[in-house]
Amino acid sequence: MSILPDPTAPTTAAPPARPTCPLPPRLPGIRGSAGRSLTRLRVGVGLVAAALGAALPGAAQAAPVVLVYHQVGTSGGASLGIDPDALNRRIETLRRMGYRFVTASEAARAPASERVAVIQFDDGFESVYRLALPVLRAQGVPGTAYVIWSRVGQPGSLSAAQVQELRAAGWEIGTHTHAHAALADLSPAGLRRELAAPDQETGDAAPRCVAYPLNRQDARVRREARRQGLQCGVAGGPPALGRADPMALPAPAITPWDDSLLPMRVRWGLDARAPLLLMGVTAPALDGVRGEHPATRPPLTWNPAHYELLGNGLISAAWRGERETRLAWREGAWSVNVAARRGVGPENGAYTGAGVALNVSPFTLAAGLDSSGPLLGGAVALGGYGELWGRASRLRDEWQWGWGGTFIPADYWVVTAAHDAAGTQLGLRAAVPWQSGEGRPLRLGGGYRWGEKPGPFAEAEYRVGSYAVTAELSGDASGERRFGVKFTSVW
Repeated sequence: MSILPDPTAPTTAAPPARPTCPLPPRLPGIRGSAGRSLTRLRVGVGLVAAALGAALPGAAQAAPVVLVYHQVGTSGGASLGIDPDALNRRIETLRRMGYRFVTASEAARAPASERVAVIQFDDGFESVYRLALPVLRAQGVPGTAYVIWSRVGQPGSLSAAQVQELRAAGWEIGTHTHAHAALADLSPAGLRRELAAPDQETGDAAPRCVAYPLNRQDARVRREARRQGLQCGVAGGPPALGRADPMALPAPAITPWDDSLLPMRVRWGLDARAPLLLMGVTAPALDGVRGEHPATRPPLTWNPAHYELLGNGLISAAWRGERETRLAWREGAWSVNVAARRGVGPENGAYTGAGVALNVSPFTLAAGLDSSGPLLGGAVALGGYGELWGRASRLRDEWQWGWGGTFIPADYWVVTAAHDAAGTQLGLRAAVPWQSGEGRPLRLGGGYRWGEKPGPFAEAEYRVGSYAVTAELSGDASGERRFGVKFTSVW
């Protein structure tokens, strides 16, 4: 993870060279349209790498380490819990590696070359005061606690007095929102409500940082956090390639094996999503490399100018008769968006497209290449309620247009629309008012498609933190029923 540079620090060396990505060699055994498509994609890889390199202000020389926990006194792993002895070992490991421990806002202001580490506790559990405070106090380490304000004083949570005592001990008290909502699913009014901390709990020391619940945030969330006076935010996920956005600092997920893996994860910035990212990049490339695969259209709902509703990144894989993979990665005002389709229709068509987008609020412009040639895209934000987008690409020497939009009229309600030459889709999705303190993880929705394979569809999605599994059932006039499933991870 990278952080902002210290503007007062003297410059002692020339900045490192921007990253480059050599084009892969032409693979043997690929001829005809497949060979021509691969040639275009080789150029596209170079274009994406060059544009991303230009977007990066330079790789940081060191990155702060942020270890995020919740309960203390429980086992690690998916629970994000840790026992006091293991917490003590993590601190000693990082100290041997030369790290200095600071709070979250101090890390955001630290010089880029300094090795700093943050011990962070989300949700404001009472066990943090009872079990973590003695460990960190004995080690001379400050902690950062992100509090859910509606839970202060409830059984199992920190009391107002304990919050003040942590602050007096040198800890930073940040906000984990009012009720631990999924911020990226809220309307502007909902964002204002969740990101405003109650004065009676914070006193004169208003929070300076926010930890986004469930690692779910987007440009709308980051803007509202700034309006509320917050100076930094923790978004989770793998480290940035360049200097991280201070309003969305990465924090790679912990693992149950950090007694052994922590030194390697610190050196390389490895996150638990690393295998997913590797599969997301390599699977489409290896799927159908040999043989003739005629070019087909982009995915109906794909936006190559994805930014307004994007956090730090996204990866998804879907199977519904065809295979579809999407990857998005944000660096500051830039984003890279990739989409791949395989096994499309009776001809076993294929599509791969990649675009680099630049956001100049409220507009985002994108350019890149896909399987058939140049790719263009654009989007405009809807004042915090979503976005409208459009794209243009060539297929069989003709320009093909597509457009769509996402509208969030109220908390946990989403309306979507998309259209291209193949058809039109309208959809509505809502979160079931269940487990609101965990972002309402169950979503139900449906809609209708016109054009190719017209008919209604219904979907159900269940989320576990920043991961989601979606099941879809659709049908057409002939009575054919199709089932699909999609896996998504965001950060």
